[in-house]
Amino acid sequence: MKLIALTGSMRRGNSEISARYIANKLNADLEILRIANMNIKPCKACYACIFGEKCKIDDDVYFILEEIKKGDVILISSPVYWLDSPGKIKAFIDRCFMAIPYFEDFKEKKGAIVYFYGFEELRGWASTTYNLMLRCIGIEPLIIMPIHSPLPGEVLEKKSNLDIVAEVLKNGKRVVLDGQCPICLSETFKFKNGFECSLCGSKFNDRFEVIEKSERFSLDWMINHYDELRKFKDVYIEKRSYLKDLIDKYIKK
Repeated sequence: MKLIALTGSMRRGNSEISARYIANKLNADLEILRIANMNIKPCKACYACIFGEKCKIDDDVYFILEEIKKGDVILISSPVYWLDSPGKIKAFIDRCFMAIPYFEDFKEKKGAIVYFYGFEELRGWASTTYNLMLRCIGIEPLIIMPIHSPLPGEVLEKKSNLDIVAEVLKNGKRVVLDGQCPICLSETFKFKNGFECSLCGSKFNDRFEVIEKSERFSLDWMINHYDELRKFKDVYIEKRSYLKDLIDKYIKK
């Protein structure tokens, strides 16, 4: 078994300690992809990749995807920075249209997320960002484990949480923790005539019972979403002259 760990921190602290601990529990070979050290340039939103063309940006994103392809288990092990993931993580997510050709290879891989925070009230939406990161490459997480451990090495005081993650990756059985969406494992919700999951869009009553299930950001949804995006090309060609005139009318050069 090979475990590929993606980390977002420049420090080799709890993120890497946890990855090594889980790999040891699984008796797995470990490769760590330090996203913070990678060359990841901004997406140009040219849409070439959703039409099957190779991305023309020369950086490390294809390297990351090819390395993930070699893994049996994909672990995101990364911290919370100001309510969210470190910036390079989001930069990678923005480039994940490039993952479309990899969906078939990635969909059977086991995925998990461990993230670390220093203040309960500042966990923010990092969990949802990491959840999205896996889903954008075609992997649905089996578990998302938050761990309070601001100090390097402190995560080992709570190694029982890491044991749970290792066991889930071993048996492949999905686990929903308290406060997580039972459909997608998100930890962020909005309130509008009841609760709605910010990630998958499922709706809940005030007793947190599912009243409307949604599959947004599931693999099937992702594939259908890209089909919808491809239609934008024809829509734009049809409206291009009109939109140019609109810009010329209201925006002075």
